[in-house]
Amino acid sequence: MCITLGDIAIDYRERGDGPPLLLLPGGAGHAGVLDELTAHLAAHYRVVAMSSRLVSARPDGDQHPKVYAEDVLGLIEALFDEPPVVFAFSAGAITTLDLLTRHPDRLRLAVVHEPPVLNLLPDAGRHRDAFEAVRAAARAGDLDEAGRLMTEAMTAPGPGGDSPDLRHDGDWLDGYAGTSAEPPTPELLELFAHLRELQPLFLEHVLVPFTSTEVDLDALGAVGSRLVPAAGIDSRGQLPYRAAAALATGLGLPLTEFPGGHLGSVERPAQFARALTALVEARRV
Repeated sequence: MCITLGDIAIDYRERGDGPPLLLLPGGAGHAGVLDELTAHLAAHYRVVAMSSRLVSARPDGDQHPKVYAEDVLGLIEALFDEPPVVFAFSAGAITTLDLLTRHPDRLRLAVVHEPPVLNLLPDAGRHRDAFEAVRAAARAGDLDEAGRLMTEAMTAPGPGGDSPDLRHDGDWLDGYAGTSAEPPTPELLELFAHLRELQPLFLEHVLVPFTSTEVDLDALGAVGSRLVPAAGIDSRGQLPYRAAAALATGLGLPLTEFPGGHLGSVERPAQFARALTALVEARRV
């Protein structure tokens, strides 16, 4: 399905019935990566997974969270009669922070999973340099090198930093150490092959402007009851986890851990859906 927002047709996927739940993926922003998560959540919610304008329109030039947040606002106003719960990860989480900063009344709850907001980190400079190197390699056409640098930047351990209180909703942590990621479906493998075509656009036009965005802690603090900073338990010590921890600490909020790592919602959809459902229901008023 698609919806026209201004001069852009944005793709989205919808499934289920119940309270509204909006999912925003990371990376290039293809809603299809969350199909399995959506399938598990649709038993309890009306789930809409939204693709980004990068996927839908493949625009030229650098992309910015504020524009993407306005896209999300347009979709919310067009599809929902009440503010939805929003779950978003990575770049989608950065978009959600911008949306919550400027339009807090349009979200009932925002669960932001590992937004890589570099400027909250004490070693932000080296991370900005690392992502600039990724972008330079992509613009030079060396996508293998760009991918290697990206993985290195995202997973390299950093110095000890913020240690917020940790929260775990539901019972997924019991016995977790004996579990593993679910094998990807054939449909997901096919989608990953397609997403390789979008990777240059993401690395050249999304990575740096999104991760270097400034976070307004004062504005977010004023609506902290609507915000849940989150991270994957398997990401501990890595850049996205550290950024989520810094966000939580800066706002005086706990950090909610989920199954898996940065892509836990894609790689462990059944476990992740149980944890997310437990969180949402615990916050229901």
